[in-house]
Amino acid sequence: MRDVTVFVGGSTGSEPYSPRTWSGISPFLLKAMEQNGLLHAAVGIRVPKLPNALLLAKNFSRNRAVWRKHFYFDPMYRRALTRAAASVRVETPVLMQIGHMFSLPQVFPAHKCVSYHDGNLPELLASGYGVEGVSRRRIDQALRFEEQAARQMTAIFTFSEYLRQSFIKNYGVPAEKVFAVGGAINLETVPDPDPNKDYRASRILFIGTEFARKGGPQLLQAFRVVRESIPSAELHIVGPTQISNLPAGAVLHGHLSKADPEQRTKLESLFREATLFALPSLYEPFGIAPLEAMLYQVPAVVTNAWALREFVTPGFNGALVEKGSVEDLATKLTQMLSNPDRLAAMGRQGREMVLARYTWASVVDRMAVVVRSL
Repeated sequence: MRDVTVFVGGSTGSEPYSPRTWSGISPFLLKAMEQNGLLHAAVGIRVPKLPNALLLAKNFSRNRAVWRKHFYFDPMYRRALTRAAASVRVETPVLMQIGHMFSLPQVFPAHKCVSYHDGNLPELLASGYGVEGVSRRRIDQALRFEEQAARQMTAIFTFSEYLRQSFIKNYGVPAEKVFAVGGAINLETVPDPDPNKDYRASRILFIGTEFARKGGPQLLQAFRVVRESIPSAELHIVGPTQISNLPAGAVLHGHLSKADPEQRTKLESLFREATLFALPSLYEPFGIAPLEAMLYQVPAVVTNAWALREFVTPGFNGALVEKGSVEDLATKLTQMLSNPDRLAAMGRQGREMVLARYTWASVVDRMAVVVRSL
């Protein structure tokens, strides 16, 4: 019954149940797999200290972001991480790895190996984000490693159909081996519905530490336009610790960690009080925050691209805007805030959609069907 051992390691983190591993996804995924009866064990792998230190020195750059990417893209690091995986004693027929920082098929050829992804390197490269300053040689090395690992997998799970198509197109993985099982919300408990939620309050919520990548500057410009039509509108920003020249009506709350009870309570309060969620990203592999907002009956305005358009349907649970367009964003925000009754209907519909498809229990149910057919 418990047929799967899960491996985590590399840039996603190496502590399976840590709230920091894989942006907080890992513990929720693993608990759902336990409840489903799918999980046998979860293990974290690391490169030993001395080789890790030597690889850090080998890839040193004064730019920490470039240093990090050169280090994690280094095939020597990835092979070392793969060797670390080989030292794990496994007792299950199926092994699952998170991402492609290492390759289980290389060291466990007799096992059925699957991987699970919220993004991949070809899509990151296409976005223009996250690889600034990284050498073309190192990027090509990482692409070759990931392509080889992907092709050797028994099956690949993705967060979205958009990403599924990327593995098929960019890495040449047969379509019948790639499954869009989805992603889900990272909440311990589902908030109760609020039948009395007041959508007349024009409160926009934005959550994103990487402010520029998630369209923060464009949102600030659009919000200034919104305030011309709706002077009472508010914009609540979570993630960045500092933003210069905030417009009137904008409030910066800084970083709020779900691991801290007081900060988690504050974040929950912002979700409850919001009437509209905005995430006009310039690149977004998936986007869990809009789904969390929908659980609080908050419709979402997101970029018309990537996986975002798979779960936001205009007029049903939000609106789609053209990437980088301040004018389109301002228009959509103003239109939605100006119709509280429509917001309420979209809020109810969004919550129902998330509960039906975007919980970890439902994601793991879809995984289990595939795993048990391998």
